[in-house]
Amino acid sequence: MHLHNVCMRCDTIKLNGVSADTNPLRLFPFSMRDRARDWLQNEAVNALVTWDALSNAFLSKYFPPKKTAKLRANIITFTQLHDESLYEAWERLKDLQCQRPHHGIPDWLLVQTFYDVLDQTLKMSIDIAASGALMGKSLEATKVLFEDMTFNNYR
Repeated sequence: MHLHNVCMRCDTIKLNGVSADTNPLRLFPFSMRDRARDWLQNEAVNALVTWDALSNAFLSKYFPPKKTAKLRANIITFTQLHDESLYEAWERLKDLQCQRPHHGIPDWLLVQTFYDVLDQTLKMSIDIAASGALMGKSLEATKVLFEDMTFNNYR
């Protein structure tokens, strides 16, 4: 959540000639305090020259492997709850992913997992909306279809 908040704040600042990845990298130290600030200052500054490197180092330090494994398992074993709508299930899966943004689970597996656990009626609706079998669509087309259908389900 801390990394997300830093990025969200940095997205409000646009500087001419400065790439979007540079803002969080330069402003991140100002979001740190106490032991976290000490940790960042003691890190090899030259090794953390990209936002990806910095965010991965931060997550490795402050996000325990046991918690990572538990959240990964929650994503992989995701199931649709009884009487849960398409929208509610999709949002819950996205929330699980946000809790562990560097979960490492490929998008195709997330989409497949989501589709597989839906009740038969929803699967049929999705296949009809996809003009055939959903799994015959590209990953991007499938994600767009899920977003569109869940938005319509929410409305």
